Amino acid sequence: MTRNQSLAFRAILFALGAGVVVLAFFLVTDGRAPTQADGFMWVSVALAYLVCSLPFFFSAFRTDRFSDKIPSLALVWLGVFIYVPLSIGIIVLLKTALFSFNAAVIAQAIFVFAFAVNVYFGYFANSHVRSVASEEAGLREQLSEIKQKAALLSLAVDQGGFEKAQVSLRQALDDIKYLSPVRGDAAKKSEAAIIMALDSVKQLCDAIAEGAHPSNFERDAERLLTLVRVRKLLRN
Repeated sequence: MTRNQSLAFRAILFALGAGVVVLAFFLVTDGRAPTQADGFMWVSVALAYLVCSLPFFFSAFRTDRFSDKIPSLALVWLGVFIYVPLSIGIIVLLKTALFSFNAAVIAQAIFVFAFAVNVYFGYFANSHVRSVASEEAGLREQLSEIKQKAALLSLAVDQGGFEKAQVSLRQALDDIKYLSPVRGDAAKKSEAAIIMALDSVKQLCDAIAEGAHPSNFERDAERLLTLVRVRKLLRN
């Protein structure tokens, strides 16, 4: 069953359940005009049915990982299990004349508001936090690769033999230490270019260590420094 089919099936079940609530209302009232307390009771029943149905729809929403659904749904279900008994309690208190109608309405409104806040923090706020955390992790992943390659290059530079490009390489490697995550395509492209430049310079360092004399070594070292300085200028 596809996601859309699952959501449609749940919508059909919700409509059938709502039909049962409406049918029960007409059978119980039997055409009689409901009293004020009866009207409150049936509105509360409808709200309770809506509250109980919400977790089934939230579980159908798309998330990157299945485990992300668990904390959100647990908090929503916790709200359901708290809201329904409280709502029933208000109905009982109203029916037994221990609560006035106005007090019952105010209490029910507070419960609905509290449940709505619970749903927000349980699903929407948590989803936003996870989305931001995932984005931050992605940003740090490429930056971490740069710093790892820079550390390897630093070891090669420490071995000596790169006097002409020593200043540029040292400056570039030092600047890389202070790079921080930045959102946007410009930062991604800049970091990809730095990774390629680090690989190129490291290959040239290895070649020099083996006795070669590549003519483009100083040029590539300067290019690496330029790329790192451009990346340093980017900010969130």
